[in-house]
Amino acid sequence: MKFSRVRIAAALSAPLTVATLFVAAPQAAAATGTSCDVSAGTGCLTLYYNSNRSGSYTYFYGSNVSDFASYKFLGTGAGKGLSVKNNAASGDNVSPNPTTIFYNSNYGGSCDTLTYYAIASQLHNTYNNNASFKFNYTASSCYKFN
Repeated sequence: MKFSRVRIAAALSAPLTVATLFVAAPQAAAATGTSCDVSAGTGCLTLYYNSNRSGSYTYFYGSNVSDFASYKFLGTGAGKGLSVKNNAASGDNVSPNPTTIFYNSNYGGSCDTLTYYAIASQLHNTYNNNASFKFNYTASSCYKFN
């Protein structure tokens, strides 16, 4: 049986193409809204543009966010339409698990942890310097809101 070079090259490159599809798959984006969808199973993190949970806000649920750059404040009030990244001043955790907000993208740098159902009237380490967050995560180096 004769094999052409084209068939051999195609057969050898197919596994690499499939592997690339799996490696390059984008991370799931967190769902956002102006209300909490508890059916997502994660609970919700609400971030507010102003201190004391005022101004515009956005609820996050469903998955972690490695970079807030593409997310906007959605609720009515001061800050509506602005980027959440480096603009959140307060928040609350509507979740039975801790949720941590990070100074840097990709879950790095200083952090604030909101324990289950905690309110942060003014974020401490990430006040107007917030770039990512993780559900169900805490670290000893994070400022804790109980």
